[in-house]
Amino acid sequence: MLNFVNNNLSCDFCNDGLLYFDPSETLNSYLVPETFMLSKIEDVIDKSINEYLVFKCRSCKAIVKYTYKDVEKKVRDILYKNIVNTISIKELRNLNLNVVKKVFIYCGKCQGFDGKGSCPIIMYEKCELKRLPSEL
Repeated sequence: MLNFVNNNLSCDFCNDGLLYFDPSETLNSYLVPETFMLSKIEDVIDKSINEYLVFKCRSCKAIVKYTYKDVEKKVRDILYKNIVNTISIKELRNLNLNVVKKVFIYCGKCQGFDGKGSCPIIMYEKCELKRLPSEL
């Protein structure tokens, strides 16, 4: 799971680099007195320190803290985009298009014919992915 995250989780600050899990930064973060107090010693005994993990950007060196739920949501978003793009690429190959008209329509549900989310009108009219909700 962490290998997938380390190779696919992009930085929200620079939008260029990939984040990687940094166990030493995570440990140091929990050692700050305000973060972890002796009154919470049961957490250590139960091995349930799971409030967040610390990730660092390979490019800009930004440090971010994500909960397991945050990481899960990001991984689900990545997988969803990969599935939609794979389906759209298969559909593009199945359509035998001779794109004469250069009018493209942007829907943004996949990478599109132009690689930026736009497809020719003919393709857009036949596309099943355009019916997906925008918030996915």
